[in-house]
Amino acid sequence: MQRLYRTGSAICHPCPIIKPKSMTVITCNMVADQIDERLSGAMTDEALAAWAFDRFYAVELGLARFEAGAEERIADALDTLMFSDHEAFRLNEEELRRLAALLRMP
Repeated sequence: MQRLYRTGSAICHPCPIIKPKSMTVITCNMVADQIDERLSGAMTDEALAAWAFDRFYAVELGLARFEAGAEERIADALDTLMFSDHEAFRLNEEELRRLAALLRMP
């Protein structure tokens, strides 16, 4: 499979799409652990939002996938966390604890 890349008004030569040898799996526990890091003070709201943003878009780009059976739960959590560094969407500690607990539910 090849994709044409565009720079300015010119189309560049086709480049092969490189797929990673093994795809990262983003799990509920992985997201909950990052929330725990934020709650412990080891991570700022901005760092958590950036981490969530990177994971969400890694899936969108086909570089990662969500844990089977928990795709919607993880996507919703990452979507919430991606914007949590903005005052209007910031989660307080109780909301973060609830989100982590939700992610850890079977």
